[in-house]
Amino acid sequence: MNSITTYWNLVETLKAEINASRLHAVITVNEQMLQLYWKIGHAILQRQRQEGWGAKVIDRLATDLRREFPDMKGISARNLKYMRAFADAWPRFVQAPPAQTGLALPVPGGARFVQEPLAQITWYHHVTILDKVKGEAERLFYIKQTAESGWSRNMLVHQIESRLHERQGRLQHNFSQTMPVAQGDLARELFKDPYKFDFLQLSAEAQERDLEKALVDHISKFLLEMGRGFSYVGRQVHLEKGGQDYYVDLLLYHLKLHCYVVIELKIGDFKPEYAGKMNFYLSAVDEDFRSADDKPSIGLILCKSKNKVTVEYALRDVNKPMGVAEYEVLEAMPKELQGELPTIEALEQELEKEIQAHVRPLDQKLRKLRDLLSVVDREEVQRSKDKDAVVDLFDRVLPELAARITKCLDEVIPLFTGFWLAKRVNSLSKPNYTTEELEEAWQRENVNLVGLSLRLEGFKKAGTKAFNVSTDVIFVLENYKYGVGPTREKAWVEKLYHQEWTESELQELAEKCCEEVIEEINGCLERIS
Repeated sequence: MNSITTYWNLVETLKAEINASRLHAVITVNEQMLQLYWKIGHAILQRQRQEGWGAKVIDRLATDLRREFPDMKGISARNLKYMRAFADAWPRFVQAPPAQTGLALPVPGGARFVQEPLAQITWYHHVTILDKVKGEAERLFYIKQTAESGWSRNMLVHQIESRLHERQGRLQHNFSQTMPVAQGDLARELFKDPYKFDFLQLSAEAQERDLEKALVDHISKFLLEMGRGFSYVGRQVHLEKGGQDYYVDLLLYHLKLHCYVVIELKIGDFKPEYAGKMNFYLSAVDEDFRSADDKPSIGLILCKSKNKVTVEYALRDVNKPMGVAEYEVLEAMPKELQGELPTIEALEQELEKEIQAHVRPLDQKLRKLRDLLSVVDREEVQRSKDKDAVVDLFDRVLPELAARITKCLDEVIPLFTGFWLAKRVNSLSKPNYTTEELEEAWQRENVNLVGLSLRLEGFKKAGTKAFNVSTDVIFVLENYKYGVGPTREKAWVEKLYHQEWTESELQELAEKCCEEVIEEINGCLERIS
């Protein structure tokens, strides 16, 4: 079998798989989509390994699949490459029945999941993890955490950047001696070390009360860093024992552990006596707050730093469950010094004078570039205009936008004798503009515009003064971005080629187009009046 025949066999196999997947009734759409994406990626991997195909075959495959399924999202070349990476990362995500062999893809009804946690998060979460996390164990950690905590993509990125997998479950504790095995194992998984309170900025002279107030002022971020299941009860919670008053810095409750969590904040190093004080607080909180359904309270001592050996000895014979962790904050300059110390600009000027004679001009420019890059917080890299990106706009975005415009104008269209909504490439527009014609235009000329041309002909109730209405929605294509608006000069919105269109964005764009149409109709009617 030659390579061309094998390729078209693959196209036919994928067509059959996509059709079967669409027809197959599933309880969870996300699981079915992940199965489909894995199978496509797995098939590409097999052919590339067996036939020696290069990466360019994916571009051709994306074009052919889009031609067969013009209304289907997610089969761009970029997404097909992610499917291949997904199948490569999780080779046993979908397992075919034992009797099934060869290169044919397993049918949806026969496939079964062997990596269940993977099916519980969205494809875009998987793409993020594939991009940012290396190693199967670390990837599986973030998959499980995302499924359990319901993280958004932005929260997932934040947790990856804070290296949560290196901190989760690292708390020094005495849970194994003071708690039942099941609850102790769960508690160990929920706490971490160190805690990153990088949303705070405290001076070196800050006291425990300053840290406590700052955490409460940023309670949402504080609870997010604590992790899933924690809820805020109070600050400086009053306890009265033996005729004396005591105050717990922070009191939380964990919904899954079913117990109170007492937090003591220490601005310096851990000291052994902190464990004794926490033991006292836990007994008091259990007596005053704990109900019959609650488990014994857990203590968490948060210190700026700690000696692991000291902590180990301090917790060894304590009979209440507790742990000790470090925390990290940004340190601010003391106010009284801010006016006394030279500014950053002044220091830079003096240093520049000292080193100017010893640094090459190229090194100076490179250093300035590094400084500028350090304050740019965008993670995504711009994608240049290419055929795949333009075809994706033409095949996927324009038809969906056209459908929304038509629906918005469903009361207006019957008022005219004719309605025309056509695709446009450069200066040419026609209703049956095909992807093949777009690709031919791409080869012979610079495609710098795609869009929709709308025309309503012959307003029925205007008699001899019947009028026509026309407008455009133009995607003006530049090298790294494109603007969308009614003319080349007017853009309602600008986007980068790698950015996806959301449902709300497309709806807003359709409504703007319809507003243009309605304004033109109103203007014509006013002139007739």
